[in-house]
Amino acid sequence: MKLRYYALALIAIMITGICCSLFLFPVPDVSAVIAELNDRIQSGQTIDSSAFSEMKQQWQAYRVHLQVCLIVLLCLVAATAGVFLYLLHRKVLRPFWQMRDFAQRVAAGDLDLPLSMDKQNAFGAFTESFDLMRSELQRAKQSERAAEQSKRELVASLSHDIQTPVSSIKAVAELMEITMDEPYRERMQIILQKAGQIQTLVADLFHATLEELHSLRVTPAPFPSDRIAGMIRQADYYGRARIGEIPECLVWADPIRLSQVIDNIMANSLKYADTDIDISAEADSDGLALVFRDFGPGAAQEELPLLFSKYYRGKLAEGKSGYGLGLYISRTLTERMGGRLECANADPGFAVRLWLQYDGGGVT
Repeated sequence: MKLRYYALALIAIMITGICCSLFLFPVPDVSAVIAELNDRIQSGQTIDSSAFSEMKQQWQAYRVHLQVCLIVLLCLVAATAGVFLYLLHRKVLRPFWQMRDFAQRVAAGDLDLPLSMDKQNAFGAFTESFDLMRSELQRAKQSERAAEQSKRELVASLSHDIQTPVSSIKAVAELMEITMDEPYRERMQIILQKAGQIQTLVADLFHATLEELHSLRVTPAPFPSDRIAGMIRQADYYGRARIGEIPECLVWADPIRLSQVIDNIMANSLKYADTDIDISAEADSDGLALVFRDFGPGAAQEELPLLFSKYYRGKLAEGKSGYGLGLYISRTLTERMGGRLECANADPGFAVRLWLQYDGGGVT
């Protein structure tokens, strides 16, 4: 019911109360006494004091009646005003204050607490609209935060992956510097210096962002397995890999992302084991598995479940550069291609198993 209907109802109640008070306290009839006094005066009769006394009593009774009516009227007005003010506070002022506090919270950035809705008050429709506005602002803020996070994650992930090819360039340049004559050696030193500058800039870029992979595009497609050996050789810039026979088949992979995964696995083995790396392959009924095994000290048994965690670095990483993201990135990209990445101690050494499903799989 609208507030104006409440006001009309209260006015009707007040008028009814006044009519009831007049009915319960009728106006005293003094007209008969006044007519009798006029007749006596005109006929020359003597007017005794009892008539005036009676008329005085009637007027006093009428005065008391007026006072009672006035008090009743004032009580009705006060009650009506009280009820009206209560309804005004409940239906108008309190919802208005709630909307004011809600607007202040929204302006301060608090978009989690919804606005309680009561369609019976004067601001019912506005209350619903305000809460819809809060929901839309919250959704827009979350989308903006997600977009910003995705941008940071993309830049950080790419900055990490740039480190591997730059390290390859430095390694090749170092080998060439040893075998070249003096004029060319100076040029190789320039290449090494510039590669070092790139690594520094990429490291600064990485530290200015957060690492995630959700915004990286992964587009798996049928990929021939005979090209995997070439990817391994490109990542083997120290010539330490011994590649076994890889069965010919079509796997479901993104060539760019697969190359990143192999680069990260090889770089980790060369960094932490510094031994030869045996790469073997085996095919099962669902896919192709590549096993990268080095002959280093391996990882502590309690560290194995943590190696794929973001930013985690084991005991072997002490004194070595890195961010603890290589295996995390590799597993994420592998899973998005529909594959799996696992690791285990090989006794001796450490083994990483990269499994890729055959052509026809889907994207995870």
